[in-house]
Amino acid sequence: MASEDDEIEKAALVHTERGLGRELTTQTTGAPVAAAGQTAADWFGPLQPMRPTAPPDVAGRTRDFQTGTNLLVQPRAEESVPFVTLRALADNCDILRLVIERRKDQITRLPWCVRVRHDGNGARPKASALSAHHRAQIREVTQRLRAPSWQLSFRSWVRSLLEDMLVLDAPTLHIKRNTFGGIADLTVIDGSTIRPIIDAHGQRPRPFLYSGGSIEWLGQTIDPAQMADQGFERVGNFIYPPAYTQVLKGMPAVHYTTNSLIYRPQNPRPQTGYGFSPTEQVMVTARIATGRAFSQLSYLSEGNQPDAIVTMPASWTPDNIQRFQDYFDSLHSGNLAERRRLKFMPEGKYQELKEPPLKSEFDEWLWRIIALAFSYPHSALVKQQNRATSEQSERTAEEEGLEPTKQWLADLLNEIIADFFDAPDLEFAWLEEDEVDQEKQATILSKYVSDGILTPNEARQRLGEEPDPSPAANMLGIKTATGRAPLDHVNATAEATDLKADADKAWRGLSLEKIAVKLKDTRP
Repeated sequence: MASEDDEIEKAALVHTERGLGRELTTQTTGAPVAAAGQTAADWFGPLQPMRPTAPPDVAGRTRDFQTGTNLLVQPRAEESVPFVTLRALADNCDILRLVIERRKDQITRLPWCVRVRHDGNGARPKASALSAHHRAQIREVTQRLRAPSWQLSFRSWVRSLLEDMLVLDAPTLHIKRNTFGGIADLTVIDGSTIRPIIDAHGQRPRPFLYSGGSIEWLGQTIDPAQMADQGFERVGNFIYPPAYTQVLKGMPAVHYTTNSLIYRPQNPRPQTGYGFSPTEQVMVTARIATGRAFSQLSYLSEGNQPDAIVTMPASWTPDNIQRFQDYFDSLHSGNLAERRRLKFMPEGKYQELKEPPLKSEFDEWLWRIIALAFSYPHSALVKQQNRATSEQSERTAEEEGLEPTKQWLADLLNEIIADFFDAPDLEFAWLEEDEVDQEKQATILSKYVSDGILTPNEARQRLGEEPDPSPAANMLGIKTATGRAPLDHVNATAEATDLKADADKAWRGLSLEKIAVKLKDTRP
């Protein structure tokens, strides 16, 4: 038996460069053969997924929110940047605050109106063609929007709303109602005090039809006697569950429903219930700009000497230098202004370590980043090579930056007009902004009048002038070689010219014999 084992042991040995070695693999002849009935799914396949553990109605949950998230008290507690940080950043960064205030100025200077919705084809009907009901509705809604809140005009109200939109992206309106259920006031409240409530799907709780008795909400049974205390609001046959909590003094103070509070971030994100403001987008850049501004302030207020070294005599030992350094520092201990002033020493050579923190290309880079977040033209504080290009880029950036804000504000006001003012046939609209340059405005209006787009009186109305009593001032006309002609006269002349040209063409196609026959037929 031992000899047979020895033979097998010898057969397993192979010759290598370093001598005999044992073969560790089994040599087979021919191609490998797969097991019978084996498929791609069986051979190192992905295997079947685990069975879902959640109930079927979890389908449609918008995000993986934290368990018990409605129990958290502080707004934005689960976010990395709290509201107080964004507020402080917008107040302390000069560049950021300038852009925010400038964007408010751009929006509040725009003219606006309330008009009847027009979704069909053709021209929008003029005010004189509207029904008496629609004209009365337009007057009432316009009057309400001119003073949407107590002692606040429309412009002041919009500026307050834009503050929370541009800094926090948490613009919030409280709907105050009168005794008859109508809208009494649209109060702008601090969005940093509002914490959204979510339902089981991660969305804002929606109103539902109420048939009486107790209701099931978020896994709890709510009795009719508890609804008011829990923040529920009944409107007709519908129940509005609490959708927002206002936190005051660090405690939940008031619950609001979607019928009593409007919370509209401009830039919502699917992974969170809060918006993403332009201020938060440039938070790091704004902090750098703030630190640089404080460094410049320190340079100007606490001495004007940048960091530097002064070489000492070569005969001084390290101990001598250290003792003198300690002595020098002790003279100005606790007095930064004195420390930042240069002192003259015998046999010393001055060497500056860095340039003074004054304006440089780095400041322009910070300004460009912050201006880009708001789509604001950066040409105000940046060197421009070409004036025409600068003006065009400034205009383009202003239009691109204003349009999203204008559309967001128009959508918000249209929702208020339809749902809270009970006027779904009306809409809020921005009017065409007048050109600030008077020469350009005159050129534009002249072009509109000469091309038959506006009547002279419509152009005068845009300039704030009284209408001309002449009937021609209310007629559309076109500038011709002989002067301005009414549009109807121009059309009639063009038709007569076309008819004459067709007649001439027809006569030229006839022979002399046919012309003679036609002349004979036309004689009396």
